[in-house]
Amino acid sequence: MSWEYCFNDKCNDHQLEKVDAAYYPRQVGEKGMLSRTDRREHKKSRAVGTRLGREGSEKTILDVEALERTISDLRRQLDCATQIIVTKDNDLVKLDKEKVILQQA
Repeated sequence: MSWEYCFNDKCNDHQLEKVDAAYYPRQVGEKGMLSRTDRREHKKSRAVGTRLGREGSEKTILDVEALERTISDLRRQLDCATQIIVTKDNDLVKLDKEKVILQQA
């Protein structure tokens, strides 16, 4: 399913696409507002490249500080995801041990 047809605002599978587009899709054809956090993320992602010179200029420079903030945020998200995976893995190991004990009983 495309993110444009995902009407769950908290869907993790399509969250990045929704933030990139700057809206949450709605069934009735409207565009729902992003949450405050997602609006900040959208602004950060748009602030990474800035234009030089005239409006029609093709030259762009990178905002190093914005890139560093984005990288830092991504690292924090990765650390959080890693912690969740480790916790879930430990839970699965415990459940496997309990399953073996119950099968023996």
